[in-house]
Amino acid sequence: MKNLFEKWKEKIPNYSEVHKSLFDSLSQKFGAEGEKKINLGKNFSTNYELYTFAFFLGLYKNEFTPISDGEKKTNFRHAIQFWGSKSSPIRKDFTNLQENMFIALVAKTSIDLVALEKGELDEDDAVKTLIKTMESYTNGGLILIKEKLEENPNYFLQPTSFLNMILETEKK
Repeated sequence: MKNLFEKWKEKIPNYSEVHKSLFDSLSQKFGAEGEKKINLGKNFSTNYELYTFAFFLGLYKNEFTPISDGEKKTNFRHAIQFWGSKSSPIRKDFTNLQENMFIALVAKTSIDLVALEKGELDEDDAVKTLIKTMESYTNGGLILIKEKLEENPNYFLQPTSFLNMILETEKK
């Protein structure tokens, strides 16, 4: 039997299609690192890097915004377990990042862990709840990024703009 973390990693989280243009403009489908990323004018090497950033931004800003039931969802067809699975001279794999995301989700999601341990709560239902929490914080983060772009279309041309968004969070 797989543990909850292993089951969660096998999932592909969604995002609202209203944010598809953010992924198109800020990250590269199928990846682009180093000079290729710069030449393409992208801030993130892959779509899952933007997704991860949006998740933590939403989490730090406490922007829990579930995707509405009628809203179309999409994803980049890449299970969490494969996010950052390859190390390169430019970056390390994302194993620690995945673990930290999971820990944050367990802390922020209302799951009766005792009931889960006793088998009174289905593991698949617990994983669905964790993914819904993840999608909600990511949606909140994507909304904040979108608002920043609407406020100042050149904001993300600064090399530290995404870091600044996180640091602005810490000041509040």
